Formats: sequence, structure tokens, C-alpha cells
Amino acid sequence: MPVDIVVGGQAGDEGKGKIGAYLAHKNDYDYAIRVGGPNAGHTIFYKGAIYALKTMPAGFVNKRTKLVLGAGTYVIPEWLEKEIKLTNAGHRLIIDPHVVVIEPRHTAAERADARMMGKIGSVGTGLGAAVRDRIDRKKLMFAKDHPRLKKYVKDVPQLLNKALAKGSKMLLEGTQGMKLSVLHGEYPFVTSRDTTASTFMGEAGLGPKYAGEIYAVFKPYVTRVGPGMVAKEVKDKKALNKYHTAGREVGSVSGRLRRVGEFEMDVARMTVSINSATRLAITHIDLLDGADISRGVKSFTGGAKKFMATLEKVCAVYPYPKVKLVSYGPGLMDVLEL
Repeated sequence: MPVDIVVGGQAGDEGKGKIGAYLAHKNDYDYAIRVGGPNAGHTIFYKGAIYALKTMPAGFVNKRTKLVLGAGTYVIPEWLEKEIKLTNAGHRLIIDPHVVVIEPRHTAAERADARMMGKIGSVGTGLGAAVRDRIDRKKLMFAKDHPRLKKYVKDVPQLLNKALAKGSKMLLEGTQGMKLSVLHGEYPFVTSRDTTASTFMGEAGLGPKYAGEIYAVFKPYVTRVGPGMVAKEVKDKKALNKYHTAGREVGSVSGRLRRVGEFEMDVARMTVSINSATRLAITHIDLLDGADISRGVKSFTGGAKKFMATLEKVCAVYPYPKVKLVSYGPGLMDVLEL
């Protein structure tokens, strides 16, 4: 069975957690896999509660799904333990032995770097410093060495590949977005990792043969919390207030108000091409006028109708993805399937 993948098509904050949770709830995956670091979180509204997660896979909402952190994951143990308690899903958690522990020295080093915290806009979790130490082959603590994490440790590549051979279904949840890729993004205003589907597979210990549906997630506008390009950035405080309140456009890790700009067609088309996206998932359609969902997408008028029409240009990029999911609210099931 293939591995479905969720990727971000913009500068992160597209709503990948919401889409990942919805897919896990609907498709009943055997495994939900997460890679990346705690510098990028996701927020899930589920059964009357709000889950602001930085490490645990969004697929926790399906109580049957096993939760996996691949070798390309970086964790702050204290944060992860809080999420284990919050989700009550520790008994389903599996951690690769080579997951890196972000130590206090990494966080301190990053926060003491004025260039990283200022010009680059790091959120200061220590991920970048930990990645640098890994690349420099310096001494690191891995999950297999951590006294409170090693009980969750298993050989993830072996486990996942054996499960695939037996027909298991998997969801791979990527982090951040195309504009932040250290390889393909808007350097130097990028993160410390690549943020594309191919890299996510490698970080999980899976080969490209197993890639299934690849969901590229977009909002009708672009947001980012740090420096870097935002096309036609909104400066009007009244207009921004709608995004920051109704749209909850506040960094889930940094707590900073997100900058807002218009949808960037060139980035969206690049996202489809580099990720081989087969499906598009749209979130925050309710922030546009004319998003009447009572009769489905065909009833859209005004700004919502115009935006959906612009997506035809995105779908015209090989491998010609189709718009599959349209999220119209924060709730887990506030999704139209097309």
C-alpha cells in the first residue's frame, strides 16, 4: 500500500495539521508519521478541544493509528512529554533511534545569535543549532540515549517497510512549506531543512517507490511570521485584524502575529512540480467573501469563486493535481470533499 504525503505549498502555516488529522480520521491509516522539528507546530480542533502540537503527528485523532517519529525528527523531550499527556497517545508512539534531542545548549546558542533571531527570523527553538551539529558530526544525544525516550524507540525503517509489505496504509506529515525549503526556498529566509515530499520520505526511512497521493496544502493568501518576501503584503490594521482573529493567524510556536500577503501563483506551481503533487487541499476559504458552503463549492461567489478559478492554473502543472479538499472552518470535519 502507498504512503500518502502532506506538504506545505507556501511559507508554512497552511493548515497541514488540520488536513493531516482529517485524512487520518477518514482514511483510517495504520501509521501516521511525522518528521521535522518543534519550530513548526500545527493546531487541531477536535471534539471541543484545541490541540496545539509541535511534534506529535496530527493523526493521533484516529485512536487506531500508530504514531511514528522518523529519523529526520528533532525533539525537545519536555515538549513532547506534554503532548503525550495532552493526546493520551503515548502507548501508540514509536520513535526512531536516530531522532535528535534538542538540548538546552542548542536553544541557548540559537537565541544568542542576533542574526538568526533578527534578520532570518528564527523562532529560537534550537532546531537550527542541532541540525548544524548533526552536519558537523559533533556529539549529539539521540532518542536511543535519552532515559525518558528510549522506551518508545524501535527500528522505524524496518518496522515501516515490513508493514508496507503486508499492506499497511500510512500518512506522512511534512512540516513548513515550499518557500522555507533550504534547497528550493527564498534563501536566506528559509529553515534549516528541505521541506519537500522526497525529503520527508527519506527522513522517515522510506523509499520513493511507496509514495501515494501527495496533498499540497494552500491558503487563499500567504502568511509568514518572520522576514522574507510576502507579495503585496497587507498593512491595513483593520484588514489584518480579520486574519489574526477569525483566521487565527498567530504563530503556534512563536506566538507572533503573522504577516499576510496575496496568493503567489509562481510558488504554488513550483510546489506542484517539485513535490509531484496529485491533490490540492485548500484551507481558510471562509476568510474570503462569498464562501457559502451550504450547497458546496458550486455555490461560491465573489472572492471565493474567483480564487477557486485561479487554481485551474495550479492544476495545469504536471502531474495535473485535482482540488480534493476545501476546509471552510477550524473544526476537524469542516471540510468539503470534491
